[in-house]
Amino acid sequence: MENEKHEISTNTCAISYKEEEKCTIIEGKEKIDVDMNLQDYLNYNCEYYGSSFEGRHKGSQSILGMKYKLPIIIEESKEIVFFPTKAYNHIECAWISLHNITSYEQSSHSTIVTFNSGIKAKYNISLESFENQLIRANKLLLILKNRKQG
Repeated sequence: MENEKHEISTNTCAISYKEEEKCTIIEGKEKIDVDMNLQDYLNYNCEYYGSSFEGRHKGSQSILGMKYKLPIIIEESKEIVFFPTKAYNHIECAWISLHNITSYEQSSHSTIVTFNSGIKAKYNISLESFENQLIRANKLLLILKNRKQG
């Protein structure tokens, strides 16, 4: 399935690079190709939900006190949080939804992720790094929840 514009939702599992001006989204059980590069797609969705990628990144940086490979909150009220598998500008960087992971396992130097929909995807990230990214994303979400409760 191919779509010109596509908004990230609670059913979006992952976003990855496909080619120069395309990215692939795993949405439930479907794979959707979008005619935008990955960074533009993320920024489009951050703006769709009222911010910008840069704003979301700065917020994560401030909350977590870190600068590298930060998770971002795409949409706060629905707790849509994604974390990167590599540095943002790396061609193999994929973004994975925190809430749509059922399980994950190591495969050589990669990690295989099983999403709620049953779809499996392999990412070029070590299991240790993957778990570190999960921790960062959960920490970001927990801090925000605690701040809301006040």
